[in-house]
Amino acid sequence: MDSKTRLLYWMLEASKGGPTRIRILRIISEKPMNLRKLAMEVKLDYKTVQSHIDLLSENGVIYTPKKGYGQVFFISPDWEENELLAKILSGENDGKEKGKKRKSKK
Repeated sequence: MDSKTRLLYWMLEASKGGPTRIRILRIISEKPMNLRKLAMEVKLDYKTVQSHIDLLSENGVIYTPKKGYGQVFFISPDWEENELLAKILSGENDGKEKGKKRKSKK
């Protein structure tokens, strides 16, 4: 596993906010949009979505060609070929651990 895939794994599968970030990335990959529209699309508070966008942007997974008001977010070209991201965006991986069964409390 290369360093980019490890980083992506941490951000999307091993952290509490991973499923939300996956939803955000899927939306952006289908239709790039600004932060306000993205917050309305995922039905979350603007500031919550902004913190997820900041993390994804700081790590280079998404980018915006224009800084400031009305910036539109896109998947970074550097990440488009990443196998894990491709699986996640295609819906093969939803960011939840599979195969783990919890013991029921009796």
